[in-house]
Amino acid sequence: MTRAARLPLLALVISLSVSALGACQALAGIQDRTFDGPSEQCKSYCALAQQVCVGTSALYSTLDTCYGICALLPVGDPSEPTGDTVACRTNQLTLAQSTDEPGGAAEYCAHAGPATQGTCASNCASYCTLFSGACPKEPSALDCTSQCAGLTDTMSFDVNSNYYGDTLQCRLVHTSAATVDPTEHCPHAALEANGPCLGMDPTTTVPDCDSYCQLNLVECSGVYQVYESLAQCKAVCAALTPGTADDETGNTVACRKYHSYNAILDPMTHCPHTGPGGDGHCGSTAMPDTGSTGNCESYCGLLETACASDFHTTFPGADPDAQTACDAACAQLQDAAPDSPYSIAATGNNLSCRLLHLSRALLDATECPAAEGNAAPCQ
Repeated sequence: MTRAARLPLLALVISLSVSALGACQALAGIQDRTFDGPSEQCKSYCALAQQVCVGTSALYSTLDTCYGICALLPVGDPSEPTGDTVACRTNQLTLAQSTDEPGGAAEYCAHAGPATQGTCASNCASYCTLFSGACPKEPSALDCTSQCAGLTDTMSFDVNSNYYGDTLQCRLVHTSAATVDPTEHCPHAALEANGPCLGMDPTTTVPDCDSYCQLNLVECSGVYQVYESLAQCKAVCAALTPGTADDETGNTVACRKYHSYNAILDPMTHCPHTGPGGDGHCGSTAMPDTGSTGNCESYCGLLETACASDFHTTFPGADPDAQTACDAACAQLQDAAPDSPYSIAATGNNLSCRLLHLSRALLDATECPAAEGNAAPCQ
């Protein structure tokens, strides 16, 4: 083959190689900005965002994080600026720039960043789109948008104040940062609470019952449900020791919240650990001379709170003797050991049934006899 004949063939090979590279980049979530810089739409959007949304309304820490988020969004139609698009967000920035209403600029800015408070898309929809693009190697929830609903959503946005805290907004801040440094920030941006999104100091940050129960009722639903209602979850939560955000074990709310986050990816394993008994993962794992009793520490503590007079009649004496007697009796029951099944449909002479009615007794004292095993259906 002559050199002249080879040139068109070479050009075709180069053309196909470039096309294949572009396809691979698209599959990997790599945008043209990686090689050619931000698009004109992203330059315009980010310049306006940096100019208009400042101070407590700031949306991005740097231009690069803005470019990173912008590149993950559809451009949209500037003539019809709707949907989870750059055009919709740019329109909100234009409104922020032109408004003379008190607080108007801040309100429009809150609708123009990674989160849009429902103006361009729901915050969870935006998060799931952006996180999957910025962190494609991270494990993803089966249904990100639905499971995201378990997170606390402040319905506001400030890139500085939202850097810490167990909120959806914290994850959006770290999703933005992950477009520049995925190794550092993708773990922080995940649905599960990690790093800064546990709080500024996890060793002193105390979980609250509202956020725990919101998370738990979303992530542990259907066949994995451990509370019958939000009110019941809050009643159990209020009777437990709060703990601190870094708890992964111990009979605390924080431990149960940790396992509620783990339930996002594995509800079958972790939802039992989040319930009233703790299932041996959020409570003691053994009692001297009685064998493993993973649910008894929780059961006896909650029983004394919900049914105090009956508790001290059954187990006379002051604590810790009364608690020790309760633990020993509890240890003989079916379902006392770690990793025992727990169901809100439990019946019979077992600890699961007593824990269910104990959870009810925190709201209705007439449930105490069943919680103690002295009445149907737990006799």
